[in-house]
Amino acid sequence: MIKIFVYGTLMRGGCYHKQFLAGHKFLGKGVISDYALYDLGSYPGIVPEEGEQVKGEVYGIDWRTMHKIDDLEDKGSLYSRKRVKVMLEDGKFTRAYIYVWNGPVSPENKVDFDRQPWREKDS
Repeated sequence: MIKIFVYGTLMRGGCYHKQFLAGHKFLGKGVISDYALYDLGSYPGIVPEEGEQVKGEVYGIDWRTMHKIDDLEDKGSLYSRKRVKVMLEDGKFTRAYIYVWNGPVSPENKVDFDRQPWREKDS
């Protein structure tokens, strides 16, 4: 089982959740540190930023699903896949893959921690 941390359109209720993660094991909500979340329009992105945190969900998936998500995230061009430490709701830590935005971000599009998950308060 491969663990993946998602923070946007792949989360429950997100437009890609059903297509890619429905039926896979939900391992819980989590938080990653030293990354910041940005609203890029119709989807979010995270970038390394010391002292910041991002809320998301952790799933257990297989390599076939990972490769499908790689294609969705245009791995290497739009996003790069990395493995990081995630703190789960129960305070335990696990390691999971994340997708890090490769493009520029604007400070005015930063999503503060108290307004996360992405677009949750918009609906």
